[in-house]
Amino acid sequence: MATRQMRKLQKQQELLRLQNEAGREEDESEDEPIVTKPRPNAFAGFAALGGGDDDDEDQDTEEEAQEVEAVLEPVAPAKKSKKSKKKKKKGKKVESPAAEKEEEDDLDEIDRVLEELNLKENKNAASDTATSNAVKSTGQINELLRVNFQHLKAINEMRKLFGSAIEAARAEQQAEANSRQQQRGAARQNVDLETFLSVPPAIQQRLGKRSMFETVLRTNPFIEGKKSWPRDSTRGLKMVRVAESFAGEPGVAEFAFSHDQTYDALEGNFYGLVQMYDPMQLVYFLSRYPYHVSSLIQVSKVAHQDQNSYLAHDLIERALFTFGRVTLSDFRKRLGEGTARLDFNRPENRQFFLAGYNQIKNLILKGTYRTALEWTKFVLSVNHDDPYGVLNWVHVLAIRAYEAKWFIELCNSPLIADKDIGPYIKATLPLAKLQLKDNAGARAAAIESIERLPWLFCALFSALNIDTPRSVWGVQPRDDEEALHTKLYVHLAKDIWNNPAAISLLTEAANAARKVDFFGLPPSPVVSLATARFVYLDNTPELMSAEDNIFSTPTQKMPWAISEGDGEHRMARFPPQAQAALQAARARMDEEQLRAVVDDARARIEDPEADEEQRGVWRRILDVLTGQGRAGGAEGGADEGAQPRGDVMPGGWGDDFDEGWGEDDFDGEDHWYEDQLDPELELEFGPGGTPNRRQATVEDAEDSDEEVPARR
Repeated sequence: MATRQMRKLQKQQELLRLQNEAGREEDESEDEPIVTKPRPNAFAGFAALGGGDDDDEDQDTEEEAQEVEAVLEPVAPAKKSKKSKKKKKKGKKVESPAAEKEEEDDLDEIDRVLEELNLKENKNAASDTATSNAVKSTGQINELLRVNFQHLKAINEMRKLFGSAIEAARAEQQAEANSRQQQRGAARQNVDLETFLSVPPAIQQRLGKRSMFETVLRTNPFIEGKKSWPRDSTRGLKMVRVAESFAGEPGVAEFAFSHDQTYDALEGNFYGLVQMYDPMQLVYFLSRYPYHVSSLIQVSKVAHQDQNSYLAHDLIERALFTFGRVTLSDFRKRLGEGTARLDFNRPENRQFFLAGYNQIKNLILKGTYRTALEWTKFVLSVNHDDPYGVLNWVHVLAIRAYEAKWFIELCNSPLIADKDIGPYIKATLPLAKLQLKDNAGARAAAIESIERLPWLFCALFSALNIDTPRSVWGVQPRDDEEALHTKLYVHLAKDIWNNPAAISLLTEAANAARKVDFFGLPPSPVVSLATARFVYLDNTPELMSAEDNIFSTPTQKMPWAISEGDGEHRMARFPPQAQAALQAARARMDEEQLRAVVDDARARIEDPEADEEQRGVWRRILDVLTGQGRAGGAEGGADEGAQPRGDVMPGGWGDDFDEGWGEDDFDGEDHWYEDQLDPELELEFGPGGTPNRRQATVEDAEDSDEEVPARR
């Protein structure tokens, strides 16, 4: 639109120039015959300047030609009329004042329109400039965060570091694992978690390369699969395209992981097992559904507690392998361009971010820093808000992976400028320039950082056990935010500064820096939720409760409902003595008294001045008063002899609990997801409330990657 108006304005200016030239020619030939025509409206030629939004170039050209003809015809006689007025004056003929006033109004109107057109063009130009800057900024970040799938697989980096030796080591490790499994027998009893969750060597050998799953293992974009992983489908996990834009970013597309009804039923079973507080229930569940992402992440934590870091990493890789199996081709293409996005507000996506966080952490422990950096770029690429604060790792990984040039470009991008940890990440710039042999630039950057964050470098000198120079000596963080950022930086980056070249640079820059009035420095940024998650990440619902959530199904709400406390879950944490006293008091109340006490309890829960702990206590009291704490729910709460569910610890069900979900022990309770379970997905329980140990068979392992129920 702006370009079209510019063309029209240029044509109008050209017409005015032609009119002026025509006027000068008339002044030179006064004897030229005068042709008088009725003077049309001089403003008629500007009527087309408010044209529509038609994008047809041929139509635009035709309209512009018509406008030129329309303007040329009326305006030229107007000039001659003005000259004829002079001649009439010579002949003692005077025009009326009304005609002169009308002509002046026409000329003023022309000037006004031209001025408006100029202002409008300036506004459009400013808007176009702002849009262009936004596109350029987003494009710069997208370019920096493009994902190279070859760098996502740790085995590629290990081959580069160790060559053929890594292949020999892997073969030896696999042989030892197979031998250990064979010695323990086919029954697979009394085995460790690693053996229990893997495919027996005999089945691996019989399958060979006959299974289509072998191709799936090799072609996954995120993780190179392992032959020891079970053969099974994803059971309803998939990816969908949500929109062609995300958060107003130009040129990007939003995607989301999604659960169908089958996978949603698995999620419901999983949340129920979590409340039993028995890790082995999750292990049995995972052995039956080996690609259920939530179970993989949770059992990975169990493996960490069991000090089995190899299995913990293996399960996280299997979770990311599962995500890779369901990704769309357009998503993978856009990852290579940095234009794919995932919304953290969707819990289904949140599992991916959590698995990505754990993957980066495991890769750092393994020493594969280039792969860890690529996964960090991956997580940042799909969501620039950095929900789990992985940006805290970027400066350390970039130095360790010798990606100094890329890191300098990142520090100059808007991505760093918009983050609370931006100034602290830039404190590592001297090391990046030192890595590029730019000693002068490294010294200047170090001096700038020391004068900007003197408390950080005071702590860094202390952590490195070297004498603190006067410029930063005794400088402490001004508030809790600065203290947290300082401790976090020193914890992560201390080791990359602990070498002779870096220490020499640090000491020289600190001696050259001036001692600043740090109370006059800009205020510290507030610690973001992303940084808080990075520090305290343990994936509990309480930490996630402050989030905005886009729930797709009721199943996704279950962790939040449980964390807030419903019925038996609140009662399970209620002291037995207090529960018994409340039940005795309830038995002595008549209906009117009970109603008054319940109303008072509800009022206290809804009191905006009450803290969460007080509300939680009153919720538990309300459960007892209304009978929600008894087996059978509210309706059966008043029955004599009913056993309060709070007396039964989760995971400690009696021997009669042997029929799975939805039987007598759960009558009247709101386990809504039971009706949605496919019979194939029902858990099998044996004596004592533990699932039957179902042995893997060749038929199970030969199942293809298609979405089909597992054979029994």
